[in-house]
Amino acid sequence: MWLKMTVVRISLFILLDLGLSSSLAFCQELKPLLKNPEVVVSWNVRYGDAAEPMHVGDIYRLEESEAPSKSPGIILIHGGAWFAGDKTNDTQHAKRLAKMGFVVMSINYRLAPTHPFPAQIDDCNLALGWMVANADPLGVSIDALGAWGYSAGGHLAALMATNPKAGLPRLKATVVGAAPCDLTRIPADSQFLVGLLGGTRGKYPERYKDASPVTHVSPDDPPLFLFHGTKDWLVPPVSSELMRDALEKNHVSFEYLVVPKKAHLTTFIDHEATERSFLFLKEHLSAK
Repeated sequence: MWLKMTVVRISLFILLDLGLSSSLAFCQELKPLLKNPEVVVSWNVRYGDAAEPMHVGDIYRLEESEAPSKSPGIILIHGGAWFAGDKTNDTQHAKRLAKMGFVVMSINYRLAPTHPFPAQIDDCNLALGWMVANADPLGVSIDALGAWGYSAGGHLAALMATNPKAGLPRLKATVVGAAPCDLTRIPADSQFLVGLLGGTRGKYPERYKDASPVTHVSPDDPPLFLFHGTKDWLVPPVSSELMRDALEKNHVSFEYLVVPKKAHLTTFIDHEATERSFLFLKEHLSAK
């Protein structure tokens, strides 16, 4: 199962011999350090076909009193080998991004094999179109849109960046975590890809090629952040290395973070690695 995805606190010590007034003053002085922005979540917002149960997303943003008038928008895409997974898998990541000032839409999308490719990327683009259409009430700047995905979600995020849908704004930055970026290099007997693409690579070579983000890399692509664990046996690091090489060849701005001694799931929950990816988005998505 090559692609299967197995899914500051600040403590204040006040000396007892401090007087009440000095203690209060001390707490007031540290109040900015204790600020923990409140995140408001709108659950199961419909972004597409009313008859399709997977066309829903959760919106994470700062409460209105703390949010800027226009914020960067992020489409957050879960993993699960295109066959499984749910938007709630990314809840903690979504909250952390929202606290950094992003408006985050963590989405469900149609799953294989019931819905073969390109249903998954069509849904990601549909969600992006919904965010653009609702940018004003959401407080999103359409000039500061990005995507974050891991594993199969990273594959879809990479496709959004390298093969954009006509009529939608280009993403300005994208995070691609431990993603299969060249489907033509995956073992030919992968049942996940057979289910996703409707047949074997031998039968549909062009379909496998077209579904691979490396195929679409071009010099006008937005900056990408790649990260991958060195002990990932589900999606071997060579996948991100191939993407890195394609980006480098086309002179696309990118960062590639190698996460030592981490496997597929442990890289997904690695705080330092994910924080680096969030800061990358923060750097490249300055709302206008």
